[in-house]
Amino acid sequence: MPTPTPEPTPEPTPKLALPRGKQGRWLAAGAALVVLGGGGFLAYEVLFADDTVCCALPPPLHNVPRGPDGEIDIASQSLRPEVLVGHDFSIHVRPGGDADDWRLAESGEAEGVVHARGVKDVDGTRYFRFRALKTGTARIVLEEVDGKRTMTYPVEVKEGTQVSGVLDDPEDRYGRPGEDVPPDNVRTLERDFDGDVTVRPGETFRIANHYDNQPGYTWQIVGPPDESVLADYLSGVHTTGDAATVRQDWYKFTASGKGTTEVKLFGCYRCTDGIKAETAESEKFSVTKTLTVTVR
Repeated sequence: MPTPTPEPTPEPTPKLALPRGKQGRWLAAGAALVVLGGGGFLAYEVLFADDTVCCALPPPLHNVPRGPDGEIDIASQSLRPEVLVGHDFSIHVRPGGDADDWRLAESGEAEGVVHARGVKDVDGTRYFRFRALKTGTARIVLEEVDGKRTMTYPVEVKEGTQVSGVLDDPEDRYGRPGEDVPPDNVRTLERDFDGDVTVRPGETFRIANHYDNQPGYTWQIVGPPDESVLADYLSGVHTTGDAATVRQDWYKFTASGKGTTEVKLFGCYRCTDGIKAETAESEKFSVTKTLTVTVR
């Protein structure tokens, strides 16, 4: 009697390869798998229970920055941010502002408008994450660990398809971190935006405001110079430096005639228009720098 041919041993089903150190730590609601006919895997996405991130930040969507999980990202300088119902969002503090010294003091969950989803650190930037649940206003407060400064966000949650109240991060407004001062024939003064400088009539020069990229501050010229002495003072601001250390905003001026004038630069802490400190905390922590320019 012939010996029966054994059934072939089926190939084992391939397992999804998880990032090192992450096996077995799936979030129940955080795994998504797309399967093609015939058992082929097209794509998969896994969220993990810890706060580490394996990948780079996603690119902006419709010019709105996004956080580590693709959510709307709001800079710490924002004053009245707006988000949409059902959307995730985060408020970030960069390493230059001692990001790990900030914590969540009020989550904004009291009225059920938002839900706090924890904190995630990516390359030294701290993201405080939330989900917008329904229309209304949520009061979210970040505070320094030592309790000296706070940042309050009356986040408005709206129905609709787009929002206008997300403030771009000021560090990206004029240039990219690490870029050099543009190569041109402008004289560069290697000093801070403060004290006295002397230039010649008709000379164009550039001077920097050096500052730590602390959260909550916006810088603006509030005391413009006498234009008979200095002109073209808003022709361009270029930012250099590193978000994790000291940054420089380079202001360019042209001496139009002999004389002396002052330029006041205001670092306003948590100010609505960047010009006037509206609270006792703003008055305490805002900074004014005065540059005196003599043209002769």
